[in-house]
Formats: sequence, C-alpha cells, structure tokens
Amino acid sequence: MMPTSSLESLLKNELVKIRACFYDFMKDFFSESFGKILEERKEWLPPVYVADEVIAIPKATGPFDKQLGKSIKKGYSIFIYYEAVKEYCRNFHLENAYEAVLSMVLAHEYFHSMHRMWDEKAFLQDASPRMGISMKRKHQLTESLADYFAYFWLKSHTDSDYAQVARHRKSLWLEYASNNWPYSAALVYVDSPVKFFDILELLKANPAMAYRKLSC
Repeated sequence: MMPTSSLESLLKNELVKIRACFYDFMKDFFSESFGKILEERKEWLPPVYVADEVIAIPKATGPFDKQLGKSIKKGYSIFIYYEAVKEYCRNFHLENAYEAVLSMVLAHEYFHSMHRMWDEKAFLQDASPRMGISMKRKHQLTESLADYFAYFWLKSHTDSDYAQVARHRKSLWLEYASNNWPYSAALVYVDSPVKFFDILELLKANPAMAYRKLSC
C-alpha cells in the first residue's frame, strides 16, 4: 500500500487526465445547459479525499458489499475508500492493477459529480416517485452511466493494467446483470455512446421515459 500522500498525488494526476477524457467524450452531447456547465467548469476539479473507512452497503447485490467511492453534493466532493478498493482487488485477483482500479473508481465518481451538478434531481430520492420512476430504477441508470464512462476511460489507455480492469468490469456487468446489480445496467442499457446520451438527456427531461424507452 502506497503512503496516503502518494495516493493523493496519484489521484490528483489521474483526475486531470480523467477531466480531459470526459470533455472529449461529452463533446458530441448536444445540450445547451450541459454545454454551459462544461464551459463554466472547464478548469474545475472536485476535491478528492482518501479514507481508510470501510462502509458496508446494506442489502448489497452483486460482487461486493463495500463502498469503493462516493460523490456528495457539498462541493461536489469525491471520497475514495482505499481499503475497500484493496479488498476489491484481492477478491478479484487485481492486486497488480490496484492503481488502475483506483482510477476506475475515481472516473466513476467524477462523472457523478458532473452529472449531479447538471441534474441534481436525478439524485434526489424524495423527487423520484413524483417523476414516475422508482429510486431503484433511477439508481440503475445513474450508476450505469457512471460505470460506462469509467469503462470508456479505462479503454482509452494502452496500459495493460487499465485494459485488464476494463475487461474485468465488463465481465461483471455480464455476470451480475441477472442479479439486478445497478452497475450491470451499463451492459443492458448503455452499450453505446448514443444510448448513453439518450439516457442522460431523458433523466433530465423525463426520468420515467428514460427507463421505459430503454427497457423496451
């Protein structure tokens, strides 16, 4: 395990590159309001905190029951739980790709921060019933969007560790799709940038339609 200071430095450097990847990925998403946010936040990076906390996920489904990272509204901050990431790597024999897994988690949470900034209602539990979509379904869509971007980020590298983690993550989507694991919805609903942009737009304009249209 690298010292916390080295970990923070790694994440800071990765985040700059993730931001560039995000802007390149989103350039084909035609939304005036989203474009305005991108322009206003071009040099902005969310604060990132590393923590050794291990936070259990109640009634978790899928391949792990510990939170790897978190994006919160206050300051659109990101938390990376490096002990949980280490456990994840051990469970899936990715110890040699630890930094790539950290980067995957960071990219996932960075997307959440940017998405939340543009569409806070996509994350509001109390608003969900009034929008005709259950929080469970909305969670599937927001998580699958973030995981798809993280996968795109990993695939943009030639580094073998990043490629290994990209293959691993996609295999989990496939393996756990039938278990209703929220991240695996990326395989079901977000298998292309076109669908990615469709969901992103519909979650903003008509959340109920986002799920109905893409589950047909």
